[in-house]
Amino acid sequence: MDVKEALKSSGIDGLEAEVLLAHALGKNREWLMAHPEEEIDQAEYEVLLERRKTNEPVAYITESQDFYGRDYFVDNRVLIPRDSTERIVDLALDLLKDREDCVRQVDLGVVGFAKVFGNVSDVHTVVDICTGSGCIAITLALETDMNIIATDISQDALDVAKRNAKTHGVEDRIDFRLGNLTEPIQDLEEPFLVVTNPPYVPDEDELMEDVKDFEPHLALFGGPTGSDLVVQIYNSLQQNNACKGCVIECRTTHLDFLA
Repeated sequence: MDVKEALKSSGIDGLEAEVLLAHALGKNREWLMAHPEEEIDQAEYEVLLERRKTNEPVAYITESQDFYGRDYFVDNRVLIPRDSTERIVDLALDLLKDREDCVRQVDLGVVGFAKVFGNVSDVHTVVDICTGSGCIAITLALETDMNIIATDISQDALDVAKRNAKTHGVEDRIDFRLGNLTEPIQDLEEPFLVVTNPPYVPDEDELMEDVKDFEPHLALFGGPTGSDLVVQIYNSLQQNNACKGCVIECRTTHLDFLA
């Protein structure tokens, strides 16, 4: 079977088929387009197709996801980085520069909530709470000269984040801390800013099968309205004199709880 036939007969979305075939062959999608008549051994490709047909996310199958123009290792220990969180990074960079409160829509029904508590110009440390794959912390380490702290309640997630930090050459610039929400930074005395994408999906929300069945629930669900951890983080930061501001990804409906 050649490349063209393999893609045509995949039985899944065309773009996903291209990604999986390129991964199986150790090529890129541009190579596939340039070699449609190339004969291939499709054994590994068929295995990948079957995994996708059970709704396993393509990113977990390939163990790869793009974020802010860089490739990240991901597996089912961490959420798959999304475009909305790239916009959270943008909002954090804007807050460090403009030092102004802001609410910005980053996806359908999802916002970035930026709040200033003090003098942001004093900040030289940024904390990524619920770091997961480490995509926020690593991007901020690469895009700024800030000191970075990354926290997560899951040691598995921190292991993935550390792997990604090493890949991108910033493992020595990020202080990884294990613990729940703001607990790992209670001893932090220097001025800091928090950027976080916490679990904020309501417990009873109907999710797509590839999310519900494969992505870690610990990183998804945030109580009956999804606001439990969002509010817990926000209230804790408000009471911390060293915290000069925060950027939180959350549902638009959660803004009512962030007075």
